[in-house]
Amino acid sequence: MRSQVMRNERGWRLTADVRGVLRKVASPAAAYVDARFQELHQRLADSLGEGLRAHLDRRLDSIEHRMGWIEDRINERAGDLGARMAQLETRLTVDTQTATELAATSRRTGGPSVEDVDRAMGALVGTPVGDLGPGGADLLNWAGGHTGPSAQAGVWFNPPVTLLHAEGSVRHNEVNERIVEVPYAMGVAAGLSPGSRVLDVGAAESTLSLSLASLGLEVIAADLRPYPFEHPRLRSMVGPIEEWSGPEGPLDAVFCVSSLEHFGLGSYGEQATGHDLDRRVVQVFAGWLRPGAELVLTAPYGAWAVDDHQRVYDAAHLDALLEGWQVLDRRVCVQTGPDRWEWVEEEPPASVWDDGTRGVVLLRATPDG
Repeated sequence: MRSQVMRNERGWRLTADVRGVLRKVASPAAAYVDARFQELHQRLADSLGEGLRAHLDRRLDSIEHRMGWIEDRINERAGDLGARMAQLETRLTVDTQTATELAATSRRTGGPSVEDVDRAMGALVGTPVGDLGPGGADLLNWAGGHTGPSAQAGVWFNPPVTLLHAEGSVRHNEVNERIVEVPYAMGVAAGLSPGSRVLDVGAAESTLSLSLASLGLEVIAADLRPYPFEHPRLRSMVGPIEEWSGPEGPLDAVFCVSSLEHFGLGSYGEQATGHDLDRRVVQVFAGWLRPGAELVLTAPYGAWAVDDHQRVYDAAHLDALLEGWQVLDRRVCVQTGPDRWEWVEEEPPASVWDDGTRGVVLLRATPDG
């Protein structure tokens, strides 16, 4: 028993000794391992930090490059926009300003002088239509219109067919009511004997008075402006028709082609004198015509309307206008396309006019009694 106890004690002491030795050996190893681990952890952290900074630097360089590219694009677009705005200003001033105003604009903007522009326009003479540019097309459209130089000079004549110039092309544009009004008036004129006395009211922008005189009729061309043509059988009456004392003798016809609708509204620079001037003037015409002589009248027709430029008549207002007259012939033509007008056998219903349909009435009438 005692020997067993002694063996146990020796085993315990051996175990304690081994443990002591192990502690002596393990403690420095643990410290070493811990130190190495801390060193490795620091190196790893430093490595990750440098990598992150390098990554961020690369991203910042990329962003800076993109920002520079965007700035370059913005500058390019701004330059292009500036050039387009300058071009637009030049085109607008050429279309809307006088030569003096254009010269002032050119000096202010550093653009070409009026003389330079004029020489450039002259260089277009003889250019094939296929080489026509947008600027030349704009110039031609303006020059041929009712605000161009011919109109400013008082020698523009409203044509039945207008032309549209575009880049590399020219084509017919709108066909207006003159396409039916003038032939209708000339049909009546063809039935008059040479030497007949006629009045053409609102003559200035039409060749009708010249045609009537060329057919042998004695013509008075009445308008707020002088009639630009001269002819042995034609004389001009300038001023408001309602203030005129009248012809020296009875008339064989009064032609009022697309003019009565403007009377009294102030649309051509005259003083606005009231919306009933058209009726009053028609009654004056009755006193100037010999018995059996005719009024030839054309006017806009459709849904009744009045603005500061013209009237559009309907059946009721046309009847009121011609009270005391016998209507000999009455026709309505409708614009059925930009380049087409058609005679309608029966007057369209009022609902047709509400969509902006354009019409014109053509009529002949003689005073009752």
